[in-house]
Amino acid sequence: MCAHFRKVLIHCQTSCSLLMERIGRQDYMFRKLSEDQMFEVMKNLAYAFNWGWLKSERLAIEKYGLEVFLGQEFLGLFREFGSRQCRKLLELSVVSGTDADSVIRGLKLSHWALFENVELTKTSDEVVRMRTVNCSLQSYAKKKLGTVYPCKNLHFALEARKGFVKTINARATVECAFSPPDPKPKNISENVSCEWIIRVPNQQK
Repeated sequence: MCAHFRKVLIHCQTSCSLLMERIGRQDYMFRKLSEDQMFEVMKNLAYAFNWGWLKSERLAIEKYGLEVFLGQEFLGLFREFGSRQCRKLLELSVVSGTDADSVIRGLKLSHWALFENVELTKTSDEVVRMRTVNCSLQSYAKKKLGTVYPCKNLHFALEARKGFVKTINARATVECAFSPPDPKPKNISENVSCEWIIRVPNQQK
């Protein structure tokens, strides 16, 4: 099973390299799109890839069980997923600091903010609260599958967030306050699907 996934990952890495070569060509079709067209096309691609990932994940769980995603190989992959999308923001200097405000700015440009309604609140100089409101994935799972999506148990949500924020600040930590299938705390609004606490120590300390 793991050998199969390694082959898939190697194929994806090769595909990414070929994509970068194509983007450099002057006749590349994407270069001919307007800014609005480019945004819509890229958004559609992001949604399509996300749908494919979630569908593949569900099929893998049904066939092999949840434990397939709990090995160190997958945990490392999840962290790298978060780190990879953040590194580009640093390369472009879209995010340049290491403080809580920089983490918030980065997360506002992440896949979490693209796909979901995410609330990012700085509760102190070094703490950020991240909430997903009316999670579309949870809504789908409840409506179509009659259950909750076991986000916490898959570890993707936690490890990907760790990879993302640690790319901005290596000393940052991420803690899951609650996430399905955990019961929701009584003091949390019904529309809040999950909550994460991100601690961003001052690098000067």
